[in-house]
Amino acid sequence: MGIAVVSHAETSALEISRSLMAGASYYEAVVALEPLLLGKEKSAAQMEAYHLADLISNKLIGEFLLIAEFEKLPRTTTYPEHLKWEKIVSLNRLGAGITYDHLCGCYDYHHAFLRTLLERYPDGKYAPAAEFYTIQPGRNELSEVERELKELYAYIKKYPEGKESDKARLKIARINDNLWDLLYHGGWPPFSSGDKAGDGKRAEACRRIALSLYKGLLKSRHLSPEDLKDVKERYEGLGSLKHSSVYYITYD
Repeated sequence: MGIAVVSHAETSALEISRSLMAGASYYEAVVALEPLLLGKEKSAAQMEAYHLADLISNKLIGEFLLIAEFEKLPRTTTYPEHLKWEKIVSLNRLGAGITYDHLCGCYDYHHAFLRTLLERYPDGKYAPAAEFYTIQPGRNELSEVERELKELYAYIKKYPEGKESDKARLKIARINDNLWDLLYHGGWPPFSSGDKAGDGKRAEACRRIALSLYKGLLKSRHLSPEDLKDVKERYEGLGSLKHSSVYYITYD
């Protein structure tokens, strides 16, 4: 099916959403995209809507805006459960796929709008970025961490240049940094083989991979100043075998 010409109504939905977003009415900005998000006909406007809905949903969840609002609701005998709150129901009806993490007490957003975008527009201009952001993080189990690494390596092979490519390299570096740290400083059961000498060799291999990637990212034009600062600190820290205090492959 081809992509239809953008209609006036579709353009209006995008304009209204962007205006609401500019005014910090993020939930309303996603709702304004409903005609496009639920539309059956493909169009350039619909592709933009999926992309925009993802950006807004990531902000709503990633910056804890929705959970903060939910926690302010009056506590009554009819107090709704987290996923039964009308705003979450509404967003999920539009395809947000928001879940609730009882461990951390917050909402989770796994880029469901980008997954739909990839399904409908696999060759669209947002596809390369969408492929990166929909790689599921692997935590707490070695098999999951190795699965994520495999997908990240495949991503940078497919897309060797660009913002998300450097972000993928940074994730690979951080994962190897963490693996080195957990194995070098005494091991951690889910990642340790039980063989101290074997863990030591593996830790050193991970350290070298992380060092190489960090060095290559020191002059990245795509990473944020905060990420570049972190890259410099961890490159220097790994060089002197300094323990990391930030973990990307374990839950607290």
